[in-house]
Amino acid sequence: MWNKLWKFGILGFFCAQCVGCAGNRSEESAEPLKSPVCGEKHLLWKAEKSGAPAVWLLGSIHLADSSFYPFAPVIDSAFDASSLLAAELDLTEESTMQETGRLMAEKGRLPAGVKLDSILPQELYAELDSVTKAWNIPLEILKPFRPWMIALSLSAVAIERTGLSGEYGIDKELLFRAEDQNKKVFAIETPGEQVSIFSDAEDSLGVRYLKNTLDEITHADSLITEIANAWKCGDVPKMQRIFAMDKTDADYEEALYTKRNLRMAESIDSLATAGEKAFIVVGAAHLVGSGDNVLRLLEKKGYRIRQR
Repeated sequence: MWNKLWKFGILGFFCAQCVGCAGNRSEESAEPLKSPVCGEKHLLWKAEKSGAPAVWLLGSIHLADSSFYPFAPVIDSAFDASSLLAAELDLTEESTMQETGRLMAEKGRLPAGVKLDSILPQELYAELDSVTKAWNIPLEILKPFRPWMIALSLSAVAIERTGLSGEYGIDKELLFRAEDQNKKVFAIETPGEQVSIFSDAEDSLGVRYLKNTLDEITHADSLITEIANAWKCGDVPKMQRIFAMDKTDADYEEALYTKRNLRMAESIDSLATAGEKAFIVVGAAHLVGSGDNVLRLLEKKGYRIRQR
């Protein structure tokens, strides 16, 4: 059973990957993942509604490597024909990066005088110590932070240990292309909205999240390969099966998934009805997850959805 929050570090939640965890393309140490033999489908959808321009939606992997490029021609064509790129956050804005870093450091820090070993069960603290020693991470640098912040940081490190990097993330690549092509960029969320998913929750929930993360991240390689192959092949059923095997707390599920999907669908519909030829890139989990994902919400608003 996989904690969906951990998978959202690759497919659905972005801001934790923006600060301090993204590697550099020139420093990539691992061999790129091998690409599978695929059919003609991609994690790309065309959404059409009467009276509005077509909207393209691409499910993103927030950390990737060179094997994800170049994009399929259909993705390039859809992007080139668009006049606006909408993403979760605009990483080309320095103010966005600064605000994200500030909030993560501020909200993710324990109150003065509170020690990490006083809020973590002894067994969990020992497990954290064991993982950090195995990865040559001094536990001292994590002690000032709340359990959810530690979990996010370790998840990002675990993903990057497989060779994936935020510098190769699908969102980031498209944002750079939008800048080169002088496209308008629309940020669907703010750093505050993303950070509040975790900072507004009780520490007890963060402790459970850290426990689940530590139970799983040391066995990350196979899951990451499955997710990468599913993305490259546009294999929606496989992606859905991966997301079905989770044990995420309901409170996090509501904040991280349900509420954000509603916000994304509203923003996308507003852009389309305003006449924007929009290309949307959001974490793939928001498009293929169970329940009311963004695609289903758009269908309810009268859009015809087709995978390309």
